Amino acid sequence: MVPLFDKCLEKDLFMHILETTRLILRPPSHGDELLLHGLHSDPFVANAIGDGACPTREQSKAALLRFMNDWQHNGFGFWMVFVKSEGRSKFAGYCGLACSGQNLPEDPNNVELVYCVHLAASGKGIAPEAGRAAIRFAFEYLALEQVTAFIRRTNTRSLRAAPKVGLCYIRDRIYNNMMMGYFEAAPVTVVKTEVLRVSPCAK
Repeated sequence: MVPLFDKCLEKDLFMHILETTRLILRPPSHGDELLLHGLHSDPFVANAIGDGACPTREQSKAALLRFMNDWQHNGFGFWMVFVKSEGRSKFAGYCGLACSGQNLPEDPNNVELVYCVHLAASGKGIAPEAGRAAIRFAFEYLALEQVTAFIRRTNTRSLRAAPKVGLCYIRDRIYNNMMMGYFEAAPVTVVKTEVLRVSPCAK
């Protein structure tokens, strides 16, 4: 049997730009280091996804390189999310698909939805809109059969957003040595409400 990620790479020779009604999602590049560092240094974000400590520039640079390497090795990854506006689009955060890897060794082929937005972009429906685009891409372009998500029980915003992208709560589960809510989305549960345009972006 061909491993999941090999099948994705056989089909998907390009990175892709996604466009919804309000958003543009593009793959990360080396020039995004300051954007990513500013996002992870936002106290709202640091408390939501970490232990509240802001990263160093080197840590942000390392994270960006991981984002870029994921596209090369898996055929999918995170997109940098921008809100359309007159003139220059505004950076809101990132969203995309990740291989669980070392965080879920018992299920190495698990693909999860991850999103992270600035406080200024929170509560405006940006994360759910980006999440729906990423999940639709997973099912319609990568032909995945399932996308999962792990959400801290204290992350009330993400818990409220989960059903808006078609994620259904299954059970609590240990993830990265932490008990978290485990959610699944399938092609029959995905929410298709906005226009999704997909454009190839050569690696």
